[in-house]
Amino acid sequence: MNKKHLLVSILMMGTALLFSCSSSKSTVAQPEELTGIIDADNANIQYFGRFNHSNTKRVVFDWSGVYIRASFQGTSCAIRLEDSSNLYAVTIDDGLPVGLTTDTSDVYTVATELADTVHTIQIDKRTEAFVGKAEFLGFVLDKGKTLVEPEPVPDRRIEFIGNSITCGYGVEAPGATSSFSPETENATLSYAALVGRSLNADYRMIAYSGRGVVRNYGDANQTSSEPMPALYDRTCCADATPAWDFTSWVPQVVVINLGTNDFSTQPHPDKDVFQQAYTQLITRVQAQYANVTIFCICGPMIGAPCSTYIEETVGQCQQNNANNKIYYIPVKASLMTSTDWGADWHPNQQGQQKIADMILPVIEEAMGW
Repeated sequence: MNKKHLLVSILMMGTALLFSCSSSKSTVAQPEELTGIIDADNANIQYFGRFNHSNTKRVVFDWSGVYIRASFQGTSCAIRLEDSSNLYAVTIDDGLPVGLTTDTSDVYTVATELADTVHTIQIDKRTEAFVGKAEFLGFVLDKGKTLVEPEPVPDRRIEFIGNSITCGYGVEAPGATSSFSPETENATLSYAALVGRSLNADYRMIAYSGRGVVRNYGDANQTSSEPMPALYDRTCCADATPAWDFTSWVPQVVVINLGTNDFSTQPHPDKDVFQQAYTQLITRVQAQYANVTIFCICGPMIGAPCSTYIEETVGQCQQNNANNKIYYIPVKASLMTSTDWGADWHPNQQGQQKIADMILPVIEEAMGW
């Protein structure tokens, strides 16, 4: 690792610790405090990820790691949010991320007694789609205050297609034998978020725990009815409609990290079936995003035959596809030590950082970033 990437690793690990150690539940605003209401369709609110804007006043979402940004005037800020199950990380200005646990409330005060100037807020969804859907309604500011034009959206755009590793499943659990709970999941600490922030990119996660290319975790059959590719075109994971508009956001880079669940339990899918489906996913991504560069990852929770099949598939696509900008990145189990695991033998913060450190220089070199 060169000095640049060592520094990135150190800085990102520091960020991870801040996310982990500064979690607390926000207070709930009282009805008399509901002044300075900002609706969800305000032009100065930035949405990163897949959101259903069918009702512009009640924006629906459920995918891991979606986030919302805005810049607001005044001394306080509250979030208008209908959600009784998900967890969030809320960052004000350059402060520490603060945990937000939702309940039956619909307004959550996340900042008070600030200097009377312009501040920034970012709301990250820590938990994944099976934890539940949510509706964002906007903000509540000081009376007479409003949102202002935010910083420009980054030019670099990366999409991550993955499973529990990408979701940050169990990343904050104390050890490998710990059981999963939503409180231990934190998409902001996954390798995907670490890479996205390190590259100052607009990053999106289309990821769901237990899903494979053709077979989901623990399925009694060699193939499953709804593996990850079946969910790929959904705006919200839980809903078959509306379909996502792929023209609304076009990444330069797509990272695919699938296959672990296909082969982690028996019966394994047939090689030909798996490779054909993986090839179809690559071709599908290329059809949606012109001139995209794809990075295919395998590991660190699985090795051969999955890794061999993916490496062979990438080689075939490099030879056969008109767009041959497809790379294979092995993330071997040997990368990890006994202290790199969280719940159910998933990478913890340190393990996720190791994955990020491995794939980051490959993306930078290939993209010239």
